[in-house]
Amino acid sequence: MSRIASRRYGLSLAPLLAVLSACDPVVDDAVAALGPETPGVRQGPLHRPGQPCLLCHDGALGDPQRFTVAGTVFQTTGARNAAPNVTVNIVDATGATIGLSSNAAGNFYATPGQYDPTFPLRISLTSDGLTVQMETLVEGNGTTLPNGACASCHFDPAGPTSPGHVALRLDDGGVPP
Repeated sequence: MSRIASRRYGLSLAPLLAVLSACDPVVDDAVAALGPETPGVRQGPLHRPGQPCLLCHDGALGDPQRFTVAGTVFQTTGARNAAPNVTVNIVDATGATIGLSSNAAGNFYATPGQYDPTFPLRISLTSDGLTVQMETLVEGNGTTLPNGACASCHFDPAGPTSPGHVALRLDDGGVPP
């Protein structure tokens, strides 16, 4: 094979190799376990509230776009009712800050162009004069890599492995500690 031909074939195989290298059976299984999209809700900012956003929004293939921090705010830790218009305040290890507003589904997110934090992160929620500070730092989800996906730790049901949903209030109406 000539040098020109090998370059041509090498370049034409580059996209295929990128796709194959992005395939991870563990991630594929985790995405499949999320189930189908909610009927009537198209993919976009309002879809899949409460699910681990960074599972798909990891930037592996460029679409969907990569998020650095993402999650959903609910009205209470045990409910599935969205809390729109909550400000999610984030401060990273260098002191860089951002305030993200939750949308109608309670979802919020940042792309690398908006905010590319250095972990660990401090998080607080603010709405209607109430501010709730997260007790722990966001450092990761038990992996070696930092993970800004709130649902990596905040999932159903609340218990020994999860504090429950990200929320301004507890199910009994109290404020999280």
